[in-house]
Amino acid sequence: MKPIESSEWKEKGDAKMSRKQQNLLNAACSDLALGIRFWGGQRFNKDDFRHLLSACVLGDRLVPGINTGHGPPGMIRMARSSLELSKSEATEAIQMAFDIGDYPQDQQLTCKPIRWCAVVCLARWVVDEELAA
Repeated sequence: MKPIESSEWKEKGDAKMSRKQQNLLNAACSDLALGIRFWGGQRFNKDDFRHLLSACVLGDRLVPGINTGHGPPGMIRMARSSLELSKSEATEAIQMAFDIGDYPQDQQLTCKPIRWCAVVCLARWVVDEELAA
């Protein structure tokens, strides 16, 4: 039997993301960090992926850094926390994570598709024949 995609995690609304969405987003970001060696030449951990997804959904500002006298200040990203995601925004961020993991070539990544952990698999797919009917 081919698994059927679940939509339980696809919540809508302006209320804060649910604990279930928060756990799923964290699990997906952990899997991305394990499966994708580099993003834009940088090694990303799960928090980096969570920040990237949040910045894409919530918006982000780049501002000049503070000149400390130790070389050029560079640019600093002024981002908001993933904890500020609404249910609808969390759904969007989670879907982005899945898209990156399932189709890394779309982001010009040279890695294989992500092998998702049990938490992600259980949230994404219904495999019980009775539930699928």
